Amino acid sequence: MRTDFQLDKHRKRNNKVIRKVAAKSNENRTMGKSAYITIAVLILAFLLFFFLNDRFFRIDGIPTWEDLYKGAGLASGNAIEGEVTVHFIDVGQGDCELIRTQSMAILIDSGEKEYYADVIDYIKSQNIERLDYVIVTHPHSDHAGGMSFILDEFDVGTVIMPNIQESVIPTSSTYFRLLTSIKNKNITVEYADPGRKYNIDDSSMTVISPVKDYEDLNNYSVAIRFVHGENSFLFTGDIENQAETDILENGLDISADVIKVAHHGSSTSSKKSFLNAVSPRYAVIEVGSPNNYGHPDEVTLKRLTNMDAVIYRTDIYGNIVFVSDGKELEIITERNS
Repeated sequence: MRTDFQLDKHRKRNNKVIRKVAAKSNENRTMGKSAYITIAVLILAFLLFFFLNDRFFRIDGIPTWEDLYKGAGLASGNAIEGEVTVHFIDVGQGDCELIRTQSMAILIDSGEKEYYADVIDYIKSQNIERLDYVIVTHPHSDHAGGMSFILDEFDVGTVIMPNIQESVIPTSSTYFRLLTSIKNKNITVEYADPGRKYNIDDSSMTVISPVKDYEDLNNYSVAIRFVHGENSFLFTGDIENQAETDILENGLDISADVIKVAHHGSSTSSKKSFLNAVSPRYAVIEVGSPNNYGHPDEVTLKRLTNMDAVIYRTDIYGNIVFVSDGKELEIITERNS
């Protein structure tokens, strides 16, 4: 019976193999750590680049964090709690506002067509399934371009819009799509009637304009005053000096804590007598930057500043939200100035 299996010889050979394997394993681990470090550095550099571009450079063709966020299909806002919340939604060079009370929701304008998906996401992020009132201030694309798509998406109670005289009714695709959506969904339409008051839970909404017929669609803008307790908001669409004069002469109360500055801060709106009648503490300008119109105009900004109104601009702050408890206002912005 054999008892010599040459164990020492096998042990030495196995030990040699084990050392080689261990060395190779250590080498692989070192290479693996190096690869992980390289990947981590690249990721950090990538994040730093996007942070710097988003904060300082805004290079054309390079997406911002907001672009990446929206591109991932994520909602552009977070649900905000409060008795009443008034949202000024950033839609670039356009207008879009959302009022949320305890049980009701009001949408005012939609911005251009390219923003409709963002607006839909934003509304849904506020846990809203029904729009009780939709106000189309006037049928220019920067106010109503995306509205037909929004009407198609949600249950809608009533659409309020201006009764435009036939000679200035637009023939644009924006207006045609809007009317088609209203017809297809059999949505109730009411023409803006100055002085008419709507009860919105324990708040109220009063139509301010249009007062007369005009040759300029901007002056047909539906303006409303929304009141919750001691807090008040004035939404002005794109009214210009002529409409402002007519509103003042009509005698309705237009005083407000917060004004949505007319026509993106244009020099043809926000005349001094009108702003004095409003006497706002806060002024919100919905505007894109850069834009080809010179909005907001320096004269308008100076008038507001001289009134000690605190100015918020969507091109600077992004989405702007006022939270009202009926006495005090809390202001939440998407970005710091």
